[in-house]
Amino acid sequence: MAVKVAQPWFMHVFALAVAFMAPPTGRRLINTRLVQPALLEGQVQGFDSSNLADGISLLQVGYKVSSGTVGPPTDNSLLGAKTAKVSQQKGEHANVQPTDVAVLQHKKGPFRKGKGGKKHASVYVTDKPAAINVRPNLGGGPEIINFSIYVKNFFGMTLRSNEFTVDVVVTLRWTDPRVSKMVPAGTTNVTISQAEAKENIWMPDIVVANRAIGGQEQISAAVEVYKDGTVVKIERLLLQLKQHFDVSAFPFDYQRPKIMLNSATLMKEDLVLQVMADKASTGAKPGLFGDREFWFLSHNTTVFEEVDGSLRKSRGKFQMTLERDWTRYLQTTILPEIFLILISFTVFWMPRAAPFAMPRVATNLISFLTLMTLSINVSRMLPADRAGMAWIELFADSMQMQNSLILFLNVFVDWVYFTMDLKELGERLSNQLAFLFPLMGSVVVFMCFMGRSGERLDFWHTVILLWMGGVQGIWICYSIRCVRVAELEKEASS
Repeated sequence: MAVKVAQPWFMHVFALAVAFMAPPTGRRLINTRLVQPALLEGQVQGFDSSNLADGISLLQVGYKVSSGTVGPPTDNSLLGAKTAKVSQQKGEHANVQPTDVAVLQHKKGPFRKGKGGKKHASVYVTDKPAAINVRPNLGGGPEIINFSIYVKNFFGMTLRSNEFTVDVVVTLRWTDPRVSKMVPAGTTNVTISQAEAKENIWMPDIVVANRAIGGQEQISAAVEVYKDGTVVKIERLLLQLKQHFDVSAFPFDYQRPKIMLNSATLMKEDLVLQVMADKASTGAKPGLFGDREFWFLSHNTTVFEEVDGSLRKSRGKFQMTLERDWTRYLQTTILPEIFLILISFTVFWMPRAAPFAMPRVATNLISFLTLMTLSINVSRMLPADRAGMAWIELFADSMQMQNSLILFLNVFVDWVYFTMDLKELGERLSNQLAFLFPLMGSVVVFMCFMGRSGERLDFWHTVILLWMGGVQGIWICYSIRCVRVAELEKEASS
């Protein structure tokens, strides 16, 4: 019976021990799992662990905060200072994201008691360093990003789709005092990869604004970190860029391809671009355009601010000035069209005999169709959304109008020669046109080249129409009068 009496007392003692020991053990387990340990390198002055805002401010500059322990991070990716002055005058904790900070709230309240009876917040950080998301000059002025662009290769322009392709080297430089700890002792700088830099330091998200969709491919990239806090990013890119081209003077045009840079997220109040003073890192490779369609004239790098509604950006622009080598189009388009018109002129030098009627018409029609083919091929090279006409189109239209006049007047002379049976008058009219058309065509070509700057093309188009219409109108009136006089003479003689 003694054993039966002692057994309930033993169970009661065991239950009491479990009840007293379970809560501390549970709290210790939770703290071990959720609170990251910190190695304290130096005591932080002015930190009140009971103030949650102070804890977030320390996380902003890269400190780890755990229950009752504050210290700088042991990972080199957190570029925190050895000591931190916690202040809310400039809003240091304004950009701390929920993914960077988490606060444990126990069932009994948001705080728990630590040593000395003070309440502490259980704050922990994620694996991503908070300093990466915070620009160096937060709370002060905007970040100053110096840039330069060097054109290594140029792959030409596609006027039809408003695109051009280049191989460039983009250099960015800024200052971040927090990066000095990454430089090993005894050296002034260290070079790291872009992937490593993104994991350890703040990087300005500078992008090419006028790139085509899928038109950017990174060939290489490196980041140089200096002891004085200077960071230099050197990146080589293969770019396909979009831009509207002015082709009004084509093929005597000057093109100005440009590359636009800006921040993908920060507005002009937070990030400002500046032109890098180093002349060696900007421009174009010497001799690059020696075997290209264009001649390189100059380059220019500027910075401007652009406001589009609520979008306020500081933009950098690198622009080249190129002059097109028009001699290739002289051989492929301009001279062939002139030769086709000269061939059409020969119809007035052929005999007016009946066997030559079909060769005269065929020669003129073949020339006209060839001119149309050349004109269509040139139009396919030009942008479809262009405004107005290009110079090459003005020239082609002028040649086609002359060809049409030749076709019409050749039929008119044949009508006089065969239908009206005025052979002597027909021969005289044919000889007049054989002299008149080359003269008129020479003036038309001269007028076309007067407008090769691409300005006032509509004016020159009107002048050419008036010139050809006036000359041919006067001659047609004269020829009709001659026909009437010849008919009267024929009737009188009969």
